[in-house]
Amino acid sequence: MIGMLLDRRILRYIVPVLSFVVLYSKLPHKELRFIISSVPVFNVSAAIAASRIYINRKKNVWRELYVMMLGSLLVSLGCSIMTFMASYDNYPGAYALKALHEKGASNCVAEKWVHIDAFTAMNGVSRFSENKYPWRYSKEEGIALEEYRYRNFTYLLNEHSYVDGFKCLFAVNGFSKAQLRAGFPPIVLLKEPKVFVHGNARDQDIILSDWPGCP
Repeated sequence: MIGMLLDRRILRYIVPVLSFVVLYSKLPHKELRFIISSVPVFNVSAAIAASRIYINRKKNVWRELYVMMLGSLLVSLGCSIMTFMASYDNYPGAYALKALHEKGASNCVAEKWVHIDAFTAMNGVSRFSENKYPWRYSKEEGIALEEYRYRNFTYLLNEHSYVDGFKCLFAVNGFSKAQLRAGFPPIVLLKEPKVFVHGNARDQDIILSDWPGCP
């Protein structure tokens, strides 16, 4: 907004884009990806304001704006680092499946059926993370917890720490929340077990193998 006030030439570019964002925001269903193309235009206006503030930074009023601008940049950088770290730990499903492939690899040619629940699938699992034979995958929904023991799944990846008929082999932590504290850094990101990997209790190869276990 400051850029629009400092240089009226940017109005012809900002007004249409800003109007589109305002009108689009009135829709009941909206997603960021539909307005992400407006960000470069807003950045141009912000760059105009930043340039003018920097040029006049030695003047009284502008000096205060300059300090505020530097402070906002530092805050933005800190938020970007924090959200990046949170995003890095926000795909426990993918890490769980990768770890299962590594720990469950053997010379056995028998098929290994892996059931992936909706929570795990929404947290990083995709077709690109699947392996070839003997691994087989199922994302069947609507299975009750007590029904798993009657199915032929070799492994389960889900959000439940206990499933009857299966042994919890290991768990993968994921981002939980940010917490303030006295010290440096002032904000810490907390993690907790999000995805649990279970092995069929009837499979002796799984039961006799060395697994980390669940918390």
